[in-house]
Amino acid sequence: MDVHRFDLDKSGLTRVLGELQARIMEAVWRLEAPTVNDICAALGPDVHYKTVMTVTNRLAEKGFLVRERTTQRAFVYRAAADREAFLSRIAASVANGLVADFGQQALAHLVNAAERVDPAYLDELERLVRERKGGGR
Repeated sequence: MDVHRFDLDKSGLTRVLGELQARIMEAVWRLEAPTVNDICAALGPDVHYKTVMTVTNRLAEKGFLVRERTTQRAFVYRAAADREAFLSRIAASVANGLVADFGQQALAHLVNAAERVDPAYLDELERLVRERKGGGR
């Protein structure tokens, strides 16, 4: 999965998907196999059915959702990957892009960013570096 947008002013999935796409993905993960009506109900009264249907179909075209016809005329949507796998692929795509474009500076900032969060991340980073270099504990 390639990330085609990254909005520094946003947070979470909204950085890479946009607000409505992120809200729809979260609703699909929460509801598991919703119809567009179900998604609209989960998103609240501020959304329009046709807009949600269009964006949901675009997410299916991108391969983020799988669309299945029910015995009625409606479609249900399922996430193509669970939330953790999806986030992992997005993080990998963003990290690969940063390292490809900015090399050492990107790596240095990723390590420094780890200091502002859970210290266990640094331990995990050390483990991953050792593993990548082929060394053990």
